[in-house]
Amino acid sequence: EIARGRFGLTLTFHSAAETHVETEEHLEKVLEQTDPALVSLCLDTGHLAYTGGDPVTFMAKHHERIPYIHLKDVNGDLLKRVRAEKMPMVEATALGVFCEPPEGVVDFEALVGVLRDVGYEGWATVEQDMYQPPMNVPLPIAKRTRAYLREIGMG
Repeated sequence: EIARGRFGLTLTFHSAAETHVETEEHLEKVLEQTDPALVSLCLDTGHLAYTGGDPVTFMAKHHERIPYIHLKDVNGDLLKRVRAEKMPMVEATALGVFCEPPEGVVDFEALVGVLRDVGYEGWATVEQDMYQPPMNVPLPIAKRTRAYLREIGMG
């Protein structure tokens, strides 16, 4: 209420894997227990997929509360290994569990369809969590990701 009343801001909550609010079930509770006029969500597609959620379905269901998206993907094969070995996310990130689209489990083409269907006009940040990559690695990934997203009608 202070953010809204004093500054005209709507809080946007960003969940992340291996935090107190990480799963789709947790996010559902946040939405149930907060005032839509005061609290919105940043949907992190990679972190939701990492914790077993479906970012496309979640966006379709809750688009009215999501003005901001982090577009990120997760390598499904590595994620199975991470879960089997109960690997901490920092180790999984160093292993490369977060990958560039469309190499992961997030269905970005379906997400584009949902965003069109709901008339999404919010913001999005494209990101890939990495742990100490060589300096020459991120830029080519960013260029390929931008080309892919444009190809499927996003951006």
